[in-house]
Parts: sequence; C-alpha cells; structure tokens
Amino acid sequence: MSEDDLGLTAEQQARKKQLELYSTLIGVAVAVVVSGVGWLLIREAYPYLRYFYFMGVGLGSFFLAYVASHWLMAASARCDQCSALYSVSMTDKQERYLSSTPRHREVEAGRSISGPNEGKRLIRKISWTETRYEVSKTYVCTSCGDTRVQRSTRTSKENEHSDDVYRR
Repeated sequence: MSEDDLGLTAEQQARKKQLELYSTLIGVAVAVVVSGVGWLLIREAYPYLRYFYFMGVGLGSFFLAYVASHWLMAASARCDQCSALYSVSMTDKQERYLSSTPRHREVEAGRSISGPNEGKRLIRKISWTETRYEVSKTYVCTSCGDTRVQRSTRTSKENEHSDDVYRR
C-alpha cells in the first residue's frame, strides 16, 4: 500500500482502482489506434525501424492518454467542499419525460436510370419522433456528505421510418 492510500477509506480506494482501470483501458485503446496508424504510414520504409517506432509511439501515447484520462476523472471525483480525493460518486440517475415532437425530412437519393420511373428523382421521406428527457444525476461525497445534482437534457429518435417516392 502506498503512502497516498493510507488516508483513504476502503470505498475511496475502490473508486481509485476503478478510475485506474478505466484510465488503463483508455490508454490501451489510444495506443493501439495511434500505433496502428503509425504502422500503416511507415510500413514500406525501414523494416527494423518501424518496430522501434511502433513500440515508442505506442508506449508514449499510452502514457499520455493514461495520465490525461486519470487526471480528468480524478478531478471529477474530488469533492468541492472538503477536497477529499476519490470520494464523489454518482448515487442516483433519473430521467423525466419533457416532450415528443414529430419530425420529417425529405432527401433526394438519386435518379432512376431505367424502368417505368426512368429519369425521375428518387425522394426518400424520413419521419421520426424526437423525444426529450431531463436527466438528473445525483453525486454524493462519501467523506462529508455533500450532495450536488447535475441536470441535462437528452434527446432521442424513436419510431423512425422512411418511404421512397419518385418525382419529376
């Protein structure tokens, strides 16, 4: 156990381990993508150099992504009132229905080049229902009990369907 972990409760240590796991997964994903792109860019040149490049860029991008993601997530897990590390966690999430709005859009999808509709434009009529929800997330500090509520709006598409129509 490190010196930093001595003052943390069991719940805070569990939260820290969870954030470290998420940061590691993000770092691995970024390293794989960056190294893969680098591999594709220099795959024809310098056969042995590309292995060192692959390892260096992979490790560097992993480290940068790990540090940045862990710093951002740890900052959101710090209490604003008591400054306790890894003590803020989401305890409740509620969605409240606000409204439903029917929507539609027409898109030209091309032209018919043969058959009975030759020369006509193909119009795709798309319709859906846009539903809005108010999302309330409750965060609680395990050290001091401070509670904060974060509100946002979520929009979703429902019942989407389309029809194709030919027009001149």
